[in-house]
Amino acid sequence: MAQDDPQDIQDTPRKGGLLLTSILFLGAGAAGVAVPFLLPDLFASAVGDTAMDLESSRADSGEMTYVAFGEVTVNLDEGRMNRYLRIKLALQVSRSQSDEIEQRMETKRLVLRNWLLSHLSDKQLDEIRGRAGQNMLRREIRDYFNTALFPDGYDRIHDILFEEFNVQ
Repeated sequence: MAQDDPQDIQDTPRKGGLLLTSILFLGAGAAGVAVPFLLPDLFASAVGDTAMDLESSRADSGEMTYVAFGEVTVNLDEGRMNRYLRIKLALQVSRSQSDEIEQRMETKRLVLRNWLLSHLSDKQLDEIRGRAGQNMLRREIRDYFNTALFPDGYDRIHDILFEEFNVQ
């Protein structure tokens, strides 16, 4: 008759317990992910009116309009400061929110302009050269404007457009 090793007897329940714990953990994770999709009405009330505003702005996203920001001229961060950048900006926004955006922009125009002057004057010619440089600059401006104008985290400025982009 073979004798059972006491160490083997102790290892067997641990392996089964680990498997059961893993299965329960994965099941709980899957349920946590699935519940908001299966019960969207339960979570819609928790989010509140802000989600409704976001959905209405997405519905209107086909109707875009443009809000003029104005012109900015700065010296680029070059050795002798003999190069400058002059841009004229317009903001692409939903038509339904253009009045609100214009009002917020007027109240914070000095802050936005100050940031834009500082940000652009830190740029070198190589950073803004070509399509990739201009697209990166547009994204940076858009992200900052959205953050400064709308601290709730919902982006209402869809794009920044350059009416003029002159480097000399």
